[in-house]
Amino acid sequence: MTRTAGRAPLRDVRRATLASVSIASPSRSHHRYSYEEYLAYERDSGLKHEYEDGEILAMAGGSRRHNALASRISAALELGRRSGCVAFQSDQKVRVLATGKATYPDATVVCGPIEGDPADPGGPTITNPSLVVEVLSPSTEEDDRGNKWQHYQLIPSLQEYVLVSQSHARVEHYRRLSSGAWEYRDVVAGSVQLATGATIDLASLYADLPA
Repeated sequence: MTRTAGRAPLRDVRRATLASVSIASPSRSHHRYSYEEYLAYERDSGLKHEYEDGEILAMAGGSRRHNALASRISAALELGRRSGCVAFQSDQKVRVLATGKATYPDATVVCGPIEGDPADPGGPTITNPSLVVEVLSPSTEEDDRGNKWQHYQLIPSLQEYVLVSQSHARVEHYRRLSSGAWEYRDVVAGSVQLATGATIDLASLYADLPA
């Protein structure tokens, strides 16, 4: 079906407010951290964190099923990408310049020149994804369909948002129209053809997944 979209799906990477002496400790739970402080913490910790509205959020690893789905999605994106497009896995940070949010999607694709983060010109962050994919999970689905989707829509380069269910064969595909509205397709069989060139075949994606 087609509709104007307002919110989006999930993944199996649980988030928790970081609790440490220097970041979001109990005595400073309402402290708002600058983006520069966030970047410094990530560099020092060597771990992945999200950043939104002055809050630093630690990211836990996903389940076996989540990780297998994310791996297969990344492989399909790399195999089918058009010339001039680059596919990235879940270690690639994306920042929404319009809101300042920084996050790690399960997979991304950039078509054309890669644009970095002006606030961290030497860092690896990208700010102009053409495609973002999230693998849904119970712990993050509400955020990925709601708050995170609202942020993603403010990325001018973003043309597609794909949500992959963990519980059953289902891929949700949002595509930006020339009008600026979003077309929505809910696919439970067959395949999804992406503008980046890749095809997601649901039978292959969900075959022999771990529990």
